[in-house]
Amino acid sequence: MERGSGKEIYRDESAILVLDEVSKAFMIACDDADFGMNVLEKNAAKDISLLFTSNKELGARVYEKYGFTGNMECFQMAYLKKEIPVSNESLSFREATLEDFPFISAGYDLISDEELKEVISRRGIVVGRTDEGIVGFIGEHLEGSIGLLYVLPQHRRKGYAAELEKEMIRRHLSKGFIPFGQVEKTNEASMCLQESIGMTKSDNTVFWMWK
Repeated sequence: MERGSGKEIYRDESAILVLDEVSKAFMIACDDADFGMNVLEKNAAKDISLLFTSNKELGARVYEKYGFTGNMECFQMAYLKKEIPVSNESLSFREATLEDFPFISAGYDLISDEELKEVISRRGIVVGRTDEGIVGFIGEHLEGSIGLLYVLPQHRRKGYAAELEKEMIRRHLSKGFIPFGQVEKTNEASMCLQESIGMTKSDNTVFWMWK
């Protein structure tokens, strides 16, 4: 909502349903799965193709009822500190352009080419480089989460992934946003990276699902 892309669809004392108008993702928070299903049926049923929730039971029921084809269980990560993360100045950064699309799409295939081009067009990907050339990139998904992290194989284990993420955190903080993202619950390497740069992990998991 603070980013200006969220539209409140429903809210009362027990539930909130928001549509992110950029990614077209519905996001629902509701402790009671029955009530949450009712909220979705009355306010979003015909339009749901991408959904985010922190209620596991609700997520499972929505997935089955609305014919979703993919899902991911993640931990939510957020940078809650006030201080800006310090860079070791090993990388320089620039925003990616569509000229970088072939390189970026070759390294990251977890979203469609169409969505990836939209992310690039919205200036949502940052490329990191040394004097030797590009070493990797990181981005901001359409709903605002940090992700799309990729480091070329020959440049791994040099601390570049942390530097790329710290750069995105700095950019989010400069806009007054809370930097956040999600990590698949089985991805221990990414979890360690997030925590090493000061991200706080949620106690419980959250769920994405899509058609």
